[in-house]
Amino acid sequence: MADQNPTAGPRVVPVDLPPTQTEILRSELLGWLAGLELDLAHPEPLDDPAASVREADAFRRLLTAIDRSEIELPDEDARTAMSMAAEGYDEACGYERVCAVHDAHHALLSLLG
Repeated sequence: MADQNPTAGPRVVPVDLPPTQTEILRSELLGWLAGLELDLAHPEPLDDPAASVREADAFRRLLTAIDRSEIELPDEDARTAMSMAAEGYDEACGYERVCAVHDAHHALLSLLG
């Protein structure tokens, strides 16, 4: 397969998400950003304040990308921040358990016809 970006430089790609997902993401990103800003403003020092600043900057870029409907890639800091946030959300919500329960319910329902 040919390299889609042979110069390996940044490229702008569209962000084409349904409005419901856009609103969810905007709300989540704003919440995560607010939490990071509180952490950074807290008098007790963070273990790695530079990492928190990078994460906050990444969330700001993602918010801008959603508003503009385009994003500049690659953005490894944004990918890392979003990956960690999504994983944390899944853990907090018990996503694996919810999926397992859902699958079990529907497996039994399918047997019942």
